[in-house]
Amino acid sequence: MNILQVVRQFLPSTGGMETYVAGLCRQLQLRGHRSDVATLDYLFNSGDPLPPYEHIDGIDVIRLPSRGNARYFFAPRLLELLPRYDLVHVHGVDFFVDMLGTLKIIHNQPLVLSTHGGFFHTQWFPSFKKAYFNTATRLSLKGVDRVIASSPKDEELFSRITDNVSLVENGIDFELFSGVDRKVRGEVLVFVGRISRNKRVDHLLEAFAIVRERRPRARLVIVGPDWEGLGEGLEQQARSLGIRESVTFAGNLSQDNLLKTLAGASLFVSASEYEAFGISAVEAMAAGIIVVVNRIRAFQDIVNDGNNGFLTDFSDSPVAAEAIDSALGMREAAAARMGLRAKKAACRYDWRSVAGEIIAIYQQVLPAGDNG
Repeated sequence: MNILQVVRQFLPSTGGMETYVAGLCRQLQLRGHRSDVATLDYLFNSGDPLPPYEHIDGIDVIRLPSRGNARYFFAPRLLELLPRYDLVHVHGVDFFVDMLGTLKIIHNQPLVLSTHGGFFHTQWFPSFKKAYFNTATRLSLKGVDRVIASSPKDEELFSRITDNVSLVENGIDFELFSGVDRKVRGEVLVFVGRISRNKRVDHLLEAFAIVRERRPRARLVIVGPDWEGLGEGLEQQARSLGIRESVTFAGNLSQDNLLKTLAGASLFVSASEYEAFGISAVEAMAAGIIVVVNRIRAFQDIVNDGNNGFLTDFSDSPVAAEAIDSALGMREAAAARMGLRAKKAACRYDWRSVAGEIIAIYQQVLPAGDNG
């Protein structure tokens, strides 16, 4: 099969969706399929332009000019690429699926959508989003052959407006993360993710400040790109809380350095108030790291509280700090057992099985004789 993956941002941009699409492409290539990526020709966070074509990590990347902004853009030249491929797989709910779904009667290309949380990541104009979802998105999905829900929450949401939803949760490189050689020294908390408002790093800092009162040697490492220019304010908050010297803002790390950071982590922590899936938490669990994460639906679908990790309320700093302190205070044997249960829970998201489910969907939506 020749598959075109369509996603608004891709490498060198970093984030859960970019990681997912890159991982899917590699898995498809390993199985003898061609999987290219079409994306926009600039980075949302900086506005920096990108070349129209690039070969990244074995993946052909085609970049499209557009008008508009990160919230909604127009990139109609995508239509010119369609005849080269057997199937188009769109990631995220945006202009791409609106255009391709609405114009399905014209291009007649087999079309798959992965939801990735839709467009409900923030509280920006919630009434408008709900109305748009129930009208324009409902109409667009009439031209989509299969909707792949990235989480049980997405399955429930999208099943309200279409009847062709299949649940296939996101994949991770389980072999890579489960092979992390953990060498924990001290009490090190690690957060991995984009520095954006919905991640609520401010709540994480507030909870950590209380933890530091009890555990003065504890450290917090914050890994991820500053997408919304929040870094300076967060550093100032850390100074005001008296914890700046105990907090490392590591920025975006290479894969090797990320694995080294996880190897030294006592806990993975996240105060995020919204996640489409929570891929960084699952990767940490695959490494056998105990997670202490906010009690939101995405994490509740992954973490069995008290069994393979901990759920808490990061909007209540003392409560979250108590959960972190308790996790840090676990006896070594109990922590090791929980780490093993975390790793077992993460195994179900192994790309090697997830990719097989996606390929089966591709074969179902392709015309007979075109699903080699």
